[in-house]
Amino acid sequence: MCCLQILLFILSIALSCLTSAEELIHVFGYEKKEAKVPCSYGTGYESYNKYLCRNDCNDEDVLVTTPEMNSKYSISDDKLNRVFTTTISHLSYADAGKYWCGVSRTGKDIYTEVKLEVVRDSCCDSSTTVQSYEGGSVSISCPYDSRYQSNLKYICRGNQPSTCRQQAAVTSDNKRNRQFSLTDHRSTSFTVTITSVTQKDSGLYLCGVQRNTGLDVFSAVVLEVKENRCCNNSTKVQSYEGGSVSVSCPYESQYQSNLKYICRGNQPSTCWQQAAVTSNNKRNRQFSLTDDRSRSFTVTITSVTQKDSGSYLCGVQRNPGLDVFSAVVLEVKENRCCNNSTKVQSYEGGSVSISCPYESQYQSNLKYICRGNQPSTCWQQAAVTSNNRQNGHFNLTDDKSRSFTVTITSVTQKDSGSYLCGVQRSTGLDVFSAVVLEVKEWCCVKSNQLSGTVGRPLTMQCPYPPQHETNRKFLCKGDSHRNCKDMVMSSSSSNQTEHRFTLQDDISSRSFSVTIKELKAEDAGTYWCVSDSQRGAGNYNKIQLSVDVASFQSVVFIAPAVALPILIIVLVLVCKYKCQKVQGNAVELPRTTTKAADAEEVMGEADIYVNHDIAMSSKQRTSKQETETCPQYDDAEDDNDYQNFNISEDIYCNEFHSTGYRR
Repeated sequence: MCCLQILLFILSIALSCLTSAEELIHVFGYEKKEAKVPCSYGTGYESYNKYLCRNDCNDEDVLVTTPEMNSKYSISDDKLNRVFTTTISHLSYADAGKYWCGVSRTGKDIYTEVKLEVVRDSCCDSSTTVQSYEGGSVSISCPYDSRYQSNLKYICRGNQPSTCRQQAAVTSDNKRNRQFSLTDHRSTSFTVTITSVTQKDSGLYLCGVQRNTGLDVFSAVVLEVKENRCCNNSTKVQSYEGGSVSVSCPYESQYQSNLKYICRGNQPSTCWQQAAVTSNNKRNRQFSLTDDRSRSFTVTITSVTQKDSGSYLCGVQRNPGLDVFSAVVLEVKENRCCNNSTKVQSYEGGSVSISCPYESQYQSNLKYICRGNQPSTCWQQAAVTSNNRQNGHFNLTDDKSRSFTVTITSVTQKDSGSYLCGVQRSTGLDVFSAVVLEVKEWCCVKSNQLSGTVGRPLTMQCPYPPQHETNRKFLCKGDSHRNCKDMVMSSSSSNQTEHRFTLQDDISSRSFSVTIKELKAEDAGTYWCVSDSQRGAGNYNKIQLSVDVASFQSVVFIAPAVALPILIIVLVLVCKYKCQKVQGNAVELPRTTTKAADAEEVMGEADIYVNHDIAMSSKQRTSKQETETCPQYDDAEDDNDYQNFNISEDIYCNEFHSTGYRR
């Protein structure tokens, strides 16, 4: 029996030696940190001394023995679980290598080989960069090997794997912690989302997967939190209220298939969530998006108002990383132009030239003119352009010398109003200048009403402007200035059919006069004074002439009735005077004295007569032969005499005609 026990003891020692030779404990540690070396032992060795040694494990190679302890090494024995653990502190790369766990006993000790690896306490050789904007959120994807699906996951700030698990911001066991949340997809990655990030959140993070043996598995992430505004440069676009504007948004060729969008404001963190329109939803109210897949997309905004003014961001979505943005500033102006305007005038039927100035850098740009004062629709409603220079009664000429001219022919009063001269620009709003056109009635500065008498002369006065001094002058007759018959002209009378009309031009007074020698009843009507060579806008007077046919006859028949009582009164006064004179001077007058002699005597004492002028007129007319009924006016008489002839002359003319008749 004793021999059997000795045999079994020797066999157990052999088995222990064989097992120790086959076992290898692999231990890892971080530089400047500590490593724990766990060594198990068999039943029956609980009270034996344990130690850790290096190299050949001679006495001088023993580093620590239970229950000893020093600053570098410490050892503890868990006899219940039959595991003693050696802790190596302040690791350095020199500590890496082969160690032995030893159990002291009689004879040969029991050894277990240990391999210690010391690694740098930082991670990692490569890292993933993620970005976000202040106030936004960011998602960090952390990959792991599929065999670790059930292992603990976590993330920590910094790059020290040795303390990462202890300082974890969130773990798969505690999935939410303040602004951090962790979602494990149980495939090959887990995701950590950080909300309401600030620039203080920028830095290095470690995604960790815990392993039961060996070091945890890590991947490194660099988070960059940018200021939540964009961008250093921006493009300015302009429009007018009620109009539309197109915003061009550039992007790099590698993003042709990526989602595009635009948002109001300049905060990239919320731009995608607040997008006004996207390339997936190409129309939204007044916004529409067109992507021509050629390194730019276009956003058109219609019916803009001044409330639409402000900053916009054009965005291109990227996965991963921050979206790409370009900034646009939209300025919507009041839809009217301009503070100052040029006034031009013309007359119906005439033409007018409008001079439109522009700056020299726009010599090759398109020019145009439109009706009204709304720049937003001016180009679309252009009456004529420099590409289409003739349209209706509009004609455009560009002399490439800082102005272009628009000529409007055959103008009417409907053409009156506001116009805008426009110069098209490639970028920015077109350039405008304002013109107000006033088209006056073809005639007149003033309209005259004249009247004359059959057989009498009459003069018409026609003023004209200074610029018409050298023009030919006309007088024509008709109800319309567009269709009237020439009666007389200043340059030639060869074609004149009515020679009773004569025209005299007085340049010093800027007027011409037309005299009608002997009025006829058919001369009544409407006359037009013309001083424009084209008979257009230079007409200044409309003259409405009436001719009195009965006024001359009424003088002939009414004058005797008026003159007879006057003659009787004169004769009574003469007789009375003579009687008084005979009595006063006691002189007898011969009774054979003629009426003519009596009249001459009366003229000698003219101061006693009340109607001296009438008597003089009567005396003058008695010197003419009785066969002459009325005086004939000479052509050379003054025009005023023609128009203001003395009615008393007609009276006396007719009086003596009647007297002669009575004789």
